[in-house]
Amino acid sequence: MPTDQILNRFSKVAVILWLTAVIQSLLAIFGIFGVMHTNQERIIFGAVELMTMLLVIINSIAIMRFISQQQSSLAFLLSRLCLYSLILCFFGDVVNRNFLQQFYEYDDVIKHSYLAASVIFFFPGYLIIAAAITYLATLKGFSKSFMLTSALIATTIALYTYNDMHIAGSSALLTIITASYSVLVSILAVSAIWLLKSLSWRQVPIRIWLAALGLVLAMVADAVIGQFWIFGNHGQGYFPIVSHINWIIYLGSQVLIQQLPLGILQLEIAQQSVETT
Repeated sequence: MPTDQILNRFSKVAVILWLTAVIQSLLAIFGIFGVMHTNQERIIFGAVELMTMLLVIINSIAIMRFISQQQSSLAFLLSRLCLYSLILCFFGDVVNRNFLQQFYEYDDVIKHSYLAASVIFFFPGYLIIAAAITYLATLKGFSKSFMLTSALIATTIALYTYNDMHIAGSSALLTIITASYSVLVSILAVSAIWLLKSLSWRQVPIRIWLAALGLVLAMVADAVIGQFWIFGNHGQGYFPIVSHINWIIYLGSQVLIQQLPLGILQLEIAQQSVETT
């Protein structure tokens, strides 16, 4: 099978998985099936969401195995890092399903405290992706001073917006965890610029653009969590509607970031083709 067809197959699987997440959320939003009916439905619904994420991981494994057979060490490295990130985020998703129904773990202000607890997995998961983009940009000779400056600007904006939504009385530990994570996902979003500029954005395949969009959506998904799930409604959160909206954005970001190694492989194949002609 031609390489282009295989790459398209991986991308089609990603689209199908995102549409599956959309259907799941719409069923819950319209009250057909969801987390607020019975305890059993809540557990089943959470398990179905996790199964969808497992399928994303399986697709990532298939991508990694395919790329390992190609002549691209960079794409293979990125495919491994994307897989590691997905696995860590999956464990964060397990925590966010809150199967044990634990609330107010840090203080008596923030109800959905488990969202902060999940950062123990999401932080290293997204840090891997940010580090991968930094490595790629540096490898391509992109300006380190630009990356540092833009990261500092992103940090400043993140802390300002975080302070705006933060609720007085929240525990110091929860504040440190969520503020640090807010900084990380903001830098992750800015790394989309590093990715595109380091690869001469006018010449990159659409998959690179989609991966960059995924980096931005990852920040959007977590901004939704912070603004409307953790600190929203005076610490009570707008649950469960916000969780369903977040799931659509979040899973979309994951399947888009998953396109990064495929885009790099596609770019290198195109460059090799030019060199041989």
